[in-house]
Amino acid sequence: MRIDAHHHLWTLARGDYGWLTPALAPIYRDFGLSDLKPLLSARQLEGTILVQAAPTEAETLFLLEIAEGAELVRGVVGWADFDAADVVSRIEALAASKLLVGLRPMVQDIADDDWLLRPALAAMARRGLVFDALVLPRHLTRLIEVVDRHSDLQFVLDHCAKPHLETGDIAEWKVHIAQLRRSPV
Repeated sequence: MRIDAHHHLWTLARGDYGWLTPALAPIYRDFGLSDLKPLLSARQLEGTILVQAAPTEAETLFLLEIAEGAELVRGVVGWADFDAADVVSRIEALAASKLLVGLRPMVQDIADDDWLLRPALAAMARRGLVFDALVLPRHLTRLIEVVDRHSDLQFVLDHCAKPHLETGDIAEWKVHIAQLRRSPV
């Protein structure tokens, strides 16, 4: 089976896409399954994984609702409030949906580089959820620690940790990627 493993849908009127402004004119519009279906069909893809684009649990529920009514959607990578005192119960509640396959805290937007070392990721591993690591190169050493600590936690390195291709400063990034590649996960 061939699927698109990372696709965003959004409805601007929902109002929780703070990053999506009119300055991003080509994508500043609603994107739904009707936009996606012909693209997947043209490439003979059988489905997609919807990935969160807003740091809200409301958007995760929005994507799960879409997924429940669409055979094309094979899963959802959502968002949970990892800073909430009841984060474990929040993860458990979201994971009640069989279509939730992972969570993506937007680590790239979090100032504290040690944020990744929080224990809440263990709750994801217990539920069999994939950690979608939306990180930057500066986070890779912590991500390596996370992978070492949680050998039962599967992860996806989102956008290859956004290496600094524009400057060519990727030597350290290459070292860290090689370390992640050797990870037993």
